[in-house]
Amino acid sequence: MAAGGASLLTAVVVFSMLIASSLGAPRPLCSECETQCPTSCQAEAETFCSGYCRRGGGLQEGCRRSVFEDCTVKGTCCSSNGTCTCDCNTVAERRCISISDGTLQCEPCKRSIYDQCGSTCRNDCNNNCKKKRCRHA
Repeated sequence: MAAGGASLLTAVVVFSMLIASSLGAPRPLCSECETQCPTSCQAEAETFCSGYCRRGGGLQEGCRRSVFEDCTVKGTCCSSNGTCTCDCNTVAERRCISISDGTLQCEPCKRSIYDQCGSTCRNDCNNNCKKKRCRHA
């Protein structure tokens, strides 16, 4: 999904740059391409991958909270005489370890979008930029 979305996203970025230049917006200086593209591609990657990158409230966290509460309410780790044989945090961690909340996909998603966007953006910028001393836009 990330690769297909990245291609579409990159096309939108390139199309936006072309529209802006056709509407009279000044073309960027060629020297600006190396700083403009990383900034815009970072923002695109953050936006596109936000579903993977949200922290808190995920499935794994909800599972841990539920198992921990259940463990403490039922006294799973401790007997009636107060002897405890385990820790409810550990029980919750072990039971919920196999549940993925998507956050493991955050960085690979952002890296993929950033890499695709970056090369396309730089190529497009370099092909449509103006040199510092050129008089015609």
